Amino acid sequence: MNILRFADFLFDIILVFMTKIKSEYSVIFIIAIIFLFSFIRDFYFYQNNFPVSHKVGFIENLQSGLEKQTSTVENHEFILALSTGKRDFSQKFRHDLAVTGTMHLVAISAFHTGIMVLLFGIFFKSLLFFVPLRSYAKNIIMFFLKIAASAYYFFITGASIPTLRSLAFILFFDFFMIFGSFPHPVFVFFCSLAAVTLLIPGSMLSMSFLMSALCVATVLKIWRVLPKSLTISLVCVSATVNYILLVVSPALSGTFSVFSPFVNFFVIPVVSLSVPFVTLAQFLIPFSESAAHFMLKTADFLISPASFLISFFAETAEKTAVPIVQVPVFIKIIFAASFFSALYFRNKIKYFALTINILSLITFFFGIFSTDDLKRSEQFGGKAFCVKESVVSGRIFFDKYTKNPNFNNYFYTNIERFSAECGISKVLSVHFPGKITEKQERALRKKIRFKNAEFYSRE
Repeated sequence: MNILRFADFLFDIILVFMTKIKSEYSVIFIIAIIFLFSFIRDFYFYQNNFPVSHKVGFIENLQSGLEKQTSTVENHEFILALSTGKRDFSQKFRHDLAVTGTMHLVAISAFHTGIMVLLFGIFFKSLLFFVPLRSYAKNIIMFFLKIAASAYYFFITGASIPTLRSLAFILFFDFFMIFGSFPHPVFVFFCSLAAVTLLIPGSMLSMSFLMSALCVATVLKIWRVLPKSLTISLVCVSATVNYILLVVSPALSGTFSVFSPFVNFFVIPVVSLSVPFVTLAQFLIPFSESAAHFMLKTADFLISPASFLISFFAETAEKTAVPIVQVPVFIKIIFAASFFSALYFRNKIKYFALTINILSLITFFFGIFSTDDLKRSEQFGGKAFCVKESVVSGRIFFDKYTKNPNFNNYFYTNIERFSAECGISKVLSVHFPGKITEKQERALRKKIRFKNAEFYSRE
């Protein structure tokens, strides 16, 4: 009992210390300094040389065990991504995820970490129920247990930047709650961003970090004002998130998925049922592979409808995908800044920001600021180039290389991205080094951007 009294006394000291530190302006200043330092460091030292993350042997063995167990399930690509963070997808599955706007479901972030922390919060609370300590002392113990579980989860899922950001957000929130303070979610969100940028060099230039930050900042603001109907809320959140992701969509797919909110409405609830079982498998694998396998099999059974729906809606989603183009960085900054200003400010500032946002939105669909007449392809390893003939239209030429890209899902996605890169929303013609079949031509014409294009052979 003396040990428990000493622990209780120690918690009292910590509590008094924490109540003395309440200068919010000082914290905001520190966060701003961290962002500035991280940006300078990443821009000058990690722009073209991202550091390789260190791998832990123990974790690698566990990931190999999970990978072995997932190889026997039907939806192994889906389950492997959720359990280890490895996105070793077939071209078809990757293409279906991209066109339906469901790629976020296989990227470990707040959706997955929230379920993990909730599960273990309940578990740890049950364990500490009979321990003779005061409630805030139990909360501190539970907080450190959550840190340990989060560290394990972070590494087992591939140590990605979005995972660290979401875990930091949850743990920061819990930390403030321990001492009786209910922090503003946006404030905690910026704390978590600052922690990630400081801990992982190069994170500020990461596409996944940018996507995660934009999505969470949007959801934090709109979730409170959405209707109580879960159906309407899911559709609204998905639509709004897709909208703010316009700043990265040209580099990802070159299209704006109009059908995505409806696909997510059907798929998200199904995936959420399977994630707890994947989480249990991740924490059971060090103790029993058979128990982990059972959990993964259960998750596979529950996630099968989601895989079917993604595949089923892929063709419809592709037909309704609106072509967008890559715009200069300063336009993207204006678009994002005006979007969040319209969300977070009121009165005249809101209407002014909304006007600016709509004006910047137009550029994504017409490529007004894309002035290069000829651009080489990064998507096809320099084997193609495009020529613009007007503000919105242009032509794509493939060189006569021996090894040219095959006509598969990877090709269809990348030719869309290349068109976006060139600033072409209306393709006049595509010139191939060889002949294409009628089936391949019809597949390309399904894309709005290529609807009226002419296809020529250069043989």
